[in-house]
Amino acid sequence: MNEPESRAEQLYDEGAASLAARWDDDVAMVRYPERPELHDPRATLAYAGTLLREGGGGNTERASRAIRAVLALQETREQDAHRGNFRWMLEEEGVRDLNGVEFMLDGLNYLIREYAGVIPDDVASEMRAAIALGLAEIDRLDVHPGYTNIALSDICNSVLGGETLGEDEYVDRGASRLDEWFEFTNRSGAPHEFNSPTYLAVDIARMAFLAEQTADPDIALKARVAKERLWLHAATHYHPGLAQLAGPHSRSYFDGWTGAGGYLKLMLWRLLGDEALRRETSYAARSREEGHTGVALEAMHCPAYIERWLREKRYPFWCAETTDVERELDIATYMTDSYAVGTASRSYAVGEPVEQWESPNSVLLQFRREAAPGYGTLFARYVIDDRGHGAGHASPREAEDWTDDGTFVGAQHRNRAIVAYGLRPRLRPTRSYKLSVNMLGAAGAEIRVGGAPVDASTHGAIAVHAGEAVCIAVGDVYVAIMPLEPSDMGSDAPIELHLDGEKLTLDIYNYRGFAKQFWEHRTQAGPFYKGNVRSAFVLEVAERREYADIDVFAGHIADAMLADSANDEYVREIAYASGTASMALRYSLWDMTPVERRFDGAGYEAPMGRAGALDGTGPQFLQSWESLITLGRARLLAGTTPKWLVADDGARHYVFVNPSDEQAPVWLETPDSVVECDAFGFGRVELDDATGAVAIEATGEIGTVRVRRDGEITLTINGVDVTGSLLRTTEPNVREFRGF
Repeated sequence: MNEPESRAEQLYDEGAASLAARWDDDVAMVRYPERPELHDPRATLAYAGTLLREGGGGNTERASRAIRAVLALQETREQDAHRGNFRWMLEEEGVRDLNGVEFMLDGLNYLIREYAGVIPDDVASEMRAAIALGLAEIDRLDVHPGYTNIALSDICNSVLGGETLGEDEYVDRGASRLDEWFEFTNRSGAPHEFNSPTYLAVDIARMAFLAEQTADPDIALKARVAKERLWLHAATHYHPGLAQLAGPHSRSYFDGWTGAGGYLKLMLWRLLGDEALRRETSYAARSREEGHTGVALEAMHCPAYIERWLREKRYPFWCAETTDVERELDIATYMTDSYAVGTASRSYAVGEPVEQWESPNSVLLQFRREAAPGYGTLFARYVIDDRGHGAGHASPREAEDWTDDGTFVGAQHRNRAIVAYGLRPRLRPTRSYKLSVNMLGAAGAEIRVGGAPVDASTHGAIAVHAGEAVCIAVGDVYVAIMPLEPSDMGSDAPIELHLDGEKLTLDIYNYRGFAKQFWEHRTQAGPFYKGNVRSAFVLEVAERREYADIDVFAGHIADAMLADSANDEYVREIAYASGTASMALRYSLWDMTPVERRFDGAGYEAPMGRAGALDGTGPQFLQSWESLITLGRARLLAGTTPKWLVADDGARHYVFVNPSDEQAPVWLETPDSVVECDAFGFGRVELDDATGAVAIEATGEIGTVRVRRDGEITLTINGVDVTGSLLRTTEPNVREFRGF
């Protein structure tokens, strides 16, 4: 047994044992691990799967009870607005979370396909009826393609549920929605629900399952390409030395911003075997590992070239992607051996018209330190009423996950970032508004405020002035946080530094006082509105080896130039010059939209997708609409279709993907080969120059393929070895394939 399979077996055994231990025979459901008074239907379906896999009459009977207990949570009343949906837990009185139908059908579709010959006929009949009712609800909900994990679940459930029921209309709907998702995603580049420690794993799992299970080869190929792009998205943001998914995160719960275990980390552990992916952390009350049996049984099929990127990178490494071109939302990640820092250009939002969501990590720094758990992290939240993690929130989940109450705009140039926040409309009276910068893993840090040492054992608030740098030597890095002058909505709103063991907090207040409703921000419109508040800081990070000590680093920061201004049109400009680098952010205080970014004096336009070492060595990734693109030693000419190219000159390995149905002639040229195709639509070309192997997968007809190369050539088309059908041409070293 190879190591990934051995780890999969371990995960399965752990998950099956946990599910069995939480079984409540009285209600035929599995309890939540942290709240045993509540019962979890998703875990119950997973437990049913373990019972059916083990087999035996008693297990089948218990599995049937479990499945029926979940089916009983489906809303079946004809007059209900969400007929066909499911309660999220047994204890709820009705449907609250509209995503329940997707997650329950995920489990039901898996069980009825995997154990069709084991599930009793009467139970299977009830499952099919529930799937049919659920598919009708999914069709009515028709979730926006930007809601990536639910859109992909919709696609997977529609195709597989339709195949199970023999209902072609649902299969066709799922296929159409998959095309819609590609069209939507192709306009920007990266998945809209970008870089989530939780949902990126859900996305990969859904597409992996669809690719494995569907009877339609074109849908299967499109699902594999979607999965490959998702894996590539994860790999370009993953820091193997820290075992962390670097920021920014579109949606991140406490596991994401504390670095605790999570769904994606569990998936990566099965693939990579790095025990740091499962380490405990004092920053979170518990790990958020989930889905052990599902992760164990998934056919993840991470391409080998992507796995190499997950295992190691050449530093410094840079990744930039656009996730919503219409809203000018893009993300940037910069990594060195010791840290990873990432920033979004603005707040994450979904839908048309958009709804801003509250659980992003729009700026995130992770860094190495020797003390357990081996890393530290810095993140920001805009906070009302001084609410912190675990306190002052309306619900247990909100308290645990500490949602963001502000609106974000940012810019990042390598190891430096400008971070700005504004208020969101608020009707209720509020006691305080503040931008809170939080560092976990600060114990033992050396700190300078305005160049002066700070006693790390200090209790209580330490006053910081606007423009005064807080410099921190911690672990393997130096960090500087420079708060800018905030709008004062009350009287002398302070900037305060707090130290509490492992946690350092810099609070930049806009207001602190009696509970007050600010009319000008009730809707951020109307007769009183005069633009949003100013609340911002500048962040700079450096490796320890770059400076002799913290005082030298603090001196470097003191020499930096920082400017902050706003004009009569409510456009604010923040400019920062440090050493030989400079950056500037202009954004609208009226609607919190980015206006312009300049890095080293040049205007910045975010790419659809680009990643690789800054020196150009090692594997590189580029996504573009340009007809001709060059990457490393590879050149690609492929019309004006959306396209992405991965070039690894060292490994002599190249991958081209056309993720659209639009056909174009293709010319892929590398140091040793040229691959041509007269007409190429949705599909991929993988070229291994070291062996002369060319693998082409595509939907629909493939035009004539020509390979120019000295030496051996092997060619596979849609998994079929056609090397023996290659024809020699009048041109030397050119072989041609004209179709089956």
